[in-house]
Amino acid sequence: MFSAYLSKVEGKLKYKLLEGLEFIGWKEIIKKDDIVFIKPNFTFPVFRKGVTTNPEVIKSLLELLKDRCARVIVGESDGGNHSFKAEEAFAGHKMVEICRESGAELVNLSTLPSKFVEAEILSKKVKVQLPKILLKEIDCFISLPVLKVHVMTGVSLGLKNLWGCYPDTMRCLHHQDLGRKLTLIAKILNPKITIIDGLYALDGHGPMYGEPVKMDLLLMSDNVVVADALGATIMGIPLKRAKHILVAEKEGIGTTCLEDVKINTDWSRYRREFKIRKTLIDRLSTIPFHSYVVAKLIMDSPFTALVYKIVTLLRTSEEKSVANQLESYKHYM
Repeated sequence: MFSAYLSKVEGKLKYKLLEGLEFIGWKEIIKKDDIVFIKPNFTFPVFRKGVTTNPEVIKSLLELLKDRCARVIVGESDGGNHSFKAEEAFAGHKMVEICRESGAELVNLSTLPSKFVEAEILSKKVKVQLPKILLKEIDCFISLPVLKVHVMTGVSLGLKNLWGCYPDTMRCLHHQDLGRKLTLIAKILNPKITIIDGLYALDGHGPMYGEPVKMDLLLMSDNVVVADALGATIMGIPLKRAKHILVAEKEGIGTTCLEDVKINTDWSRYRREFKIRKTLIDRLSTIPFHSYVVAKLIMDSPFTALVYKIVTLLRTSEEKSVANQLESYKHYM
């Protein structure tokens, strides 16, 4: 039986992390000679509440892992569409200092050797690119996402966080059949622990902007599908809107039936109703999200500059603000 933990933090972050890890049986999962990889969600170059993983959560987890295993690696890829380097996100989340204090290593997955892996998921072949370090050296993969909605995939939790392991900054060209691709990545990397940072959740849009909501929650599980099902349910997002979770369940990775999961508390008392509000750009983006040819024409072709000029005119004020911030990082690099 899978296990899941859910609790208010109430100023006791490290204690609650340890309590949750013990509830899901981390000492049976992580051995003394293991190499542990932690994948946070740094989908923006600086820390933003509800958008990126809180550095304090990572710091507390690293302190707990320090004497538990042989080696700990924290890693992330460059931002999508050449928006920023992983090193910028590391600096914006104080990861250099945090990892130095705990003895953890810090790696940019986009700079490491990688390979393509192809396999059949639900009777259809899909292919993904992954860093070789994750394929050959890691004993325990920990997904450390944020509790947030996502305008295209319903939610961005443990499974969606794995997409950041795709090292190509232009991974936005490969969103087609994303549910199967995420499922393949989950099968290959086998995240043994998923910890969802719910100190602040994100409502309204996602993944890079929206309204941060103070939830003061930690969610974790020994199964990524269980963790995602619990996170989506806490936010009141129907799983039919997060189809990638259902694909992973159908492939046998885990269960979305929380009645079959050992949970430490009554999760229903933490439930809130989150909403996903699509802009005009979001609705137009559905086409390239499902078509490689259209995505290529828009994002990586001689027409790209013209398309982006048109898109700029259609953006909301919040979309313009985020785009301008990301553009400033491009110029800084």
